[in-house]
Amino acid sequence: MTDKRDKIFSRIFFIPALLIIIYWIIKGLIKLYNWLSGLPTYNSGWWLSIGNFCLNNLSIIIVIYVIICLQVAGIAEFKLKKNFLKAFFLGLIMSPPVMIAAWGRKRNTNPSKG
Repeated sequence: MTDKRDKIFSRIFFIPALLIIIYWIIKGLIKLYNWLSGLPTYNSGWWLSIGNFCLNNLSIIIVIYVIICLQVAGIAEFKLKKNFLKAFFLGLIMSPPVMIAAWGRKRNTNPSKG
């Protein structure tokens, strides 16, 4: 009985959350398209426009990077059995893909006897 009620409540909250995320993605894609269509032709000003965009939205870029590092640290904790905080700080310093690639390799500690 309780499991059925939990599933109903989770679906009730999941659908509006999903709709909000889809709305944000669509608005972000429209904003990105408008920004890209307004860029000048490819020259030195093109790179300057991208640099200015990054500087103007630096706080958003940093927050997104930290969230990605948190997610990758969670994956490292559950799948690779690593320490969450250590994985998080390594992800911040090295970058999440490099950290996962370095920790994801299997090390053979028992040499074969054959």
